[in-house]
Amino acid sequence: MKIRDNVKPSLPPIPGGTYLGICVYSIAVGEQLCEYEGKSKSYNKQVMLGFEICGKTIEIDGKQEPRVLGKTFNSTKGKKSGLRKFLGAWEAKELSDDEYLDKDTNDYVGRPAFLTVVLNETGEYSNIDSIAPLPEGLPITVPDPLSKLICFDMEPWNQAAFDALPEWAQEKIKKSAEWQKEHAPVTNVAVQNPGVA
Repeated sequence: MKIRDNVKPSLPPIPGGTYLGICVYSIAVGEQLCEYEGKSKSYNKQVMLGFEICGKTIEIDGKQEPRVLGKTFNSTKGKKSGLRKFLGAWEAKELSDDEYLDKDTNDYVGRPAFLTVVLNETGEYSNIDSIAPLPEGLPITVPDPLSKLICFDMEPWNQAAFDALPEWAQEKIKKSAEWQKEHAPVTNVAVQNPGVA
């Protein structure tokens, strides 16, 4: 087998800059093992938010598909929480504890924003660096997203909704502590009573 012919090609990155985007998914992926500098850190509940970059497409398997960038957040409640800062920037306000804890990331699906995209050190990957609401009074036409809008929560479990998720999202969820606990193989082991000859 020739490796080159069987390795999935990586997508070229979106150039750094500011883009109009639409949130097209909010996917809860459960408790994931988070690592920091190659060392296991802890299990944290995570949510993934994805944004279709308006006007940007890419050819995949001979078909033009919309470009989507995702960002993963730990679901923590502290003031330094990345998710809290991100949603606050999107709302253009500092969120109080109650405001933040009452937020539902599913409510942001379908909502537009301006995104600042930066390239990593090697220039191989595009990452969402920051977010901002659309400016008041500026005549901006937001197109309808080309992507299917997705909202997925781990609880209550919905098998049909899980089956409808893209494969990459299913694979991420399968790494969660909840999935592993629920779907771990059960092996029955016969134990002989030591008092019986």
